Amino acid sequence: MRISVVHDEHGFISALAASPPDAPVASLVPQAGERVTELDLPEVSADGVPREVLGRLTDVVENYRVDTDTRTLAPKQA
Repeated sequence: MRISVVHDEHGFISALAASPPDAPVASLVPQAGERVTELDLPEVSADGVPREVLGRLTDVVENYRVDTDTRTLAPKQA
């Protein structure tokens, strides 16, 4: 699944939109000081159980940030 995430300069995610791989990428409009990064989440499938997909996407927002150097997800520091 492709995701678009809105994040600040430290990579902290404020919004997320998901799209199946064969669909157009969802577009998000960042606020001042934010940017949008598109990422692949191959372990999440649009064909999956909706509750599990939602759970994984929620996990991303709550527990990960965008590494702005590598444009990948990184666990938030405790």
